[in-house]
Amino acid sequence: MSGIYGFAAQKGIPDPLTILNRMQKAIQMPGPALQHQWTAKEGLAGLGAVHPTRIGEPGHFAEDPTHKVYCVFDGVIYRDQGAPGGNLVEPNGAALLLKRYLELGPDCLSEISGSFNVAWWDEKAQRLVLGNDRIGQRLLFFGHRNGVLAFSSLLARVMEAGLLSSEIDVEGLADMITYEHTVGERTLFKDAKVLPPASVLTYERGRVDIRKYWDLGQIEPQGHYDEQRLDEVEELFRIAVRRAIRPDITVAIDLTGGLDSRCILAAAANMDLPFVTHTGGQPDSTDVVLAQQAAAVAGAEHIFERVGPEKVAQWLVPMVRHQGGIISTLHSHPCQHFEMSLPFDASVQGIGINYIRGHWVKAAELDIPAIDAPSTVRSLLKRKMLSHTAKQIDAEELWRPEYRTVGLQAPDAHARELLDQYSTHDRPIAALDNISLHERCRKFLNKAILVVRSAREVYYPYFDHELIIALAKIPMAERVTHTIQLDLLKRLGPQLLDVPTTKTLLPLSASPTKVWLTQKGWGARRRLSRWFRPLRYPLQGLGPLRYPLQGLGPLRYPLQGLGLLSNVPTRVPNHYYSRWIREEMRPTLIELLYNPNAAFRTYLRGEKIEDLLNQHFSGKANWQHLVGTLTVFEITHQLWAC
Repeated sequence: MSGIYGFAAQKGIPDPLTILNRMQKAIQMPGPALQHQWTAKEGLAGLGAVHPTRIGEPGHFAEDPTHKVYCVFDGVIYRDQGAPGGNLVEPNGAALLLKRYLELGPDCLSEISGSFNVAWWDEKAQRLVLGNDRIGQRLLFFGHRNGVLAFSSLLARVMEAGLLSSEIDVEGLADMITYEHTVGERTLFKDAKVLPPASVLTYERGRVDIRKYWDLGQIEPQGHYDEQRLDEVEELFRIAVRRAIRPDITVAIDLTGGLDSRCILAAAANMDLPFVTHTGGQPDSTDVVLAQQAAAVAGAEHIFERVGPEKVAQWLVPMVRHQGGIISTLHSHPCQHFEMSLPFDASVQGIGINYIRGHWVKAAELDIPAIDAPSTVRSLLKRKMLSHTAKQIDAEELWRPEYRTVGLQAPDAHARELLDQYSTHDRPIAALDNISLHERCRKFLNKAILVVRSAREVYYPYFDHELIIALAKIPMAERVTHTIQLDLLKRLGPQLLDVPTTKTLLPLSASPTKVWLTQKGWGARRRLSRWFRPLRYPLQGLGPLRYPLQGLGPLRYPLQGLGLLSNVPTRVPNHYYSRWIREEMRPTLIELLYNPNAAFRTYLRGEKIEDLLNQHFSGKANWQHLVGTLTVFEITHQLWAC
């Protein structure tokens, strides 16, 4: 697994190289890797960097013997559009960051754009400095105990260094049940944290200081969204796509049936960049069918990767090991990248597009009375963050009496802490958008990136700093009520508007009347599905009645029955985890979760959990998010807390 790792100590450690070796071996690379390890003679510090050989040599280690300053680096640093040779990626990131550090200190990060983590060790000052990019795309874990600090791009390497306690943080477990991921800096361990975005951590004389060097909330939205604004966004988006599709490696655009990756495809094809497209899933799923259609329209080579249930249970442990247990998900199929020889070195993904349209905010919510009141915003924030489990069950029923107070109060306190971090000149509701960028997107994008990067790189054009800044300058109401994404697509690849999307299964070029009818039809279908949901699993043996609307012929897709649509794929789930959990993955999950000695039973009421598990595996109810949380927690505990 690519990344950086290391430690610093107040007093010398007898065998520092042993610690680095232990950290490096915590995650095994699936193929050849570039590796560098360095330790101070006094045993006060050690630095390591590792990267897949196939990605090339972007420069992961640099040193200045004169000043006795050393640097390890993971990621990419972006160059300006007019950079020599047209290469928009800095070829030696570590050397550049070392040079800038010697000139400006850690403040140099405020002038650097990219997706990266960095660590500097200043031998003379006996100072370790950690930093990340302005969005904090790549998580950097760290822990401090007994005068020693350990850090790594992966929690596994921090925990297996043997320098920290493995005591569980119950507040982290409460976050996962409530929000599906840990919140803020927390992990499931009291000693292990996540470095906030745009932050510098300084360790000196046994003390840790963290400060932010940049804040998105400082940008003042102004003006309106117009043609001039669209011109600026389009130019920055083009640059972001060029930075992501590097000419020195083979790059695949991870294509789905939605608009996010389609905009990237349109820009790449418009600029004649070298790329292929790639989609993973079941052959008949909507994403796969529509992605193949979009790739064909763009004239791109398309690679289909079948995702099946054969090994998903086996991949649960590797998934948690790579992700660090901070996300309650069972979507372990990215682990296929450990074994598959896909013909590309890096993938480009559309995660982050939601910042263009306001991730959690709807136009109607901008006019909520008293929205300026912090309590109103906090209430809205919590409602949008809540997991399915938290929405459907009284949390008091889950927790054992001795942990009930923490389990109920900690998530509320963490939501307040998040909101208090943001002071924006836009309406306070814009804080929700910033939180979605720094919390939900940042955590959830890593459920793929931390696994996939074991074998190949992953890039996110929508997280390009300049693009994010330009969008933040557009008032929230302008982003929510206007269609910036569609405007980009109309300019960059209008032919892709004729391919249906998963949202409505209608081409974007369809008339407003057809779109309205389809949306109404799908709304009715969702309502009927909800009414029939209690019958969904008890009627499994009754053919069409298993999914009530499947037997309704033309009424299943209203516009198809009216003859208004053609060549529209059948809407099939884009993943099958809900079914796999109850079938192929069932033995593994039951063995793990029904175990009377399972670690979560220390904190949660076993009889209540078993009742919910029985409901889930019998098909009487869907507690998939709770199953995911308990599974991730149990595996995390077995890996590092036992």
